[in-house]
Amino acid sequence: MTSLNHILRLNAASCVGFGAIFTVKPAAAGAFLGTMPAPLLVAIGVVLLVNGLHLILASLRSNPIKAEILWFSYGDLVWWLGSLGCIAAGLWITTPSGTISAFVVATAVAGLSVAQLAVLGVSRSGLSANGHWRRIGQSWLSLPLWVKVWLFALNAVFLATPVFLSWADSSVILIAYVACGPLLLAFAVFAGGLSRIMGIGHLVPWVPLLGWLVYWLAVAVAAPFTLIYVSLLSVMIAVCLAMDIYDILRWLRGERGILLASIRRE
Repeated sequence: MTSLNHILRLNAASCVGFGAIFTVKPAAAGAFLGTMPAPLLVAIGVVLLVNGLHLILASLRSNPIKAEILWFSYGDLVWWLGSLGCIAAGLWITTPSGTISAFVVATAVAGLSVAQLAVLGVSRSGLSANGHWRRIGQSWLSLPLWVKVWLFALNAVFLATPVFLSWADSSVILIAYVACGPLLLAFAVFAGGLSRIMGIGHLVPWVPLLGWLVYWLAVAVAAPFTLIYVSLLSVMIAVCLAMDIYDILRWLRGERGILLASIRRE
């Protein structure tokens, strides 16, 4: 049995397990999470059970079907984003125990997605597993210095959020920041390096975040340094998104290779 079969079966166990809980004990699960409506949990549970059965069938194949693996992986990432979105918005997932549990489960699901795409990416690349990961590292290292400095500065500004904002506000920003990680990694491990389409990993969580920051600046009463910080973060996010959109447009025009990497096949 290949590593992909094991990952698919682990994913299936997760889906079937939570699907059973949500369909059999929706009221108790909803109360544990916060205010999740029981009918919604039953619907989610049925979808999880069906997806779990599909995962089991896919894990029995000796040769995986690419479309199926992409379907499962994208679905896992949707779960990741949906969970973080509910936590950030205070929607349905509102209790401390529910928030922690939802985040842990979402992180595990995102990890399964990345693992599935990594195995699929290695099989597509024709490289060994070590060669595949080495190529991703070389792709990052070959980025221009100004890009690396920009990315380090952007990350530093994000991580400074709790210094300037209350935990309630900074948690929204940090959740959107963290949400990008599995998305960007998923693109990288599947392609075997950095590509221009990876900008989608920023667009999905950061477009709503930028809207929230602009609204915050319009209505908040805060200290001057806090306003300066939020303004700086908003501008940096806007610049990053503009560059991402430009890269995505170039990808759509046909520039779909691994970015800036000189790679030797093994």
